[in-house]
Amino acid sequence: QMGIRQKINIPRMNLFLLLTFFSCAGHTQAMAIDTAAYYEEIAAYRSGAIQSLWQSERQPILPGDTIHLHFFDPDIEYRMPCRLKIIRDPKPFEMATYSGLVQKYIPYGVLEMEHQGQSFSMEVYQNYELLKSEKYSDYLFLPFKDHTNGETTYGGGRYLNLSAVEIKEEGCMVDFNKAYNPWCAYRDGFNCPIPPVANHLEFEIRAGEKIFTGFPE
Repeated sequence: QMGIRQKINIPRMNLFLLLTFFSCAGHTQAMAIDTAAYYEEIAAYRSGAIQSLWQSERQPILPGDTIHLHFFDPDIEYRMPCRLKIIRDPKPFEMATYSGLVQKYIPYGVLEMEHQGQSFSMEVYQNYELLKSEKYSDYLFLPFKDHTNGETTYGGGRYLNLSAVEIKEEGCMVDFNKAYNPWCAYRDGFNCPIPPVANHLEFEIRAGEKIFTGFPE
């Protein structure tokens, strides 16, 4: 599965440039946390994600392609507390990809959340192969689709990365401001998982990464 982000030191100028694009307007929920620190966190995350794309060995984009990357302004509304129900005795299954191949995943749990008074749930998965790696053994994969797909966001859906250890230590939180595109959004030749039906949301997630505008016609 493509899109695991590396931790990268963020140059001060890159961080400043990203912050200048962010709107200072926020929702009332923003008062609950330090919004300036939160926007800086999102800026750093996105800067690292952008660098990891062209620094990756397989390079889904080149440095010059970064002008075609676009994001929604950070919005506290899409930083959602959740309740995790761990699935007992899960059975591995094959998740289809857009290349036609399959990848093996294990259901880890169900995340229960609310958005604008509407309750909804999503499934979160463990990559069967990554479980063999000490580095990524706590890595959780959350692929999803929503009503922005094909309009303001990539038609094939988007992904989120979570950590089982962080959920255990810090509580359950899903931050859609960190949603990112699969590598298939940038060019062909990758095995990008198709979000299962269980994670097809019936509303818009106007947060995270938007459509890549440099994909060849």
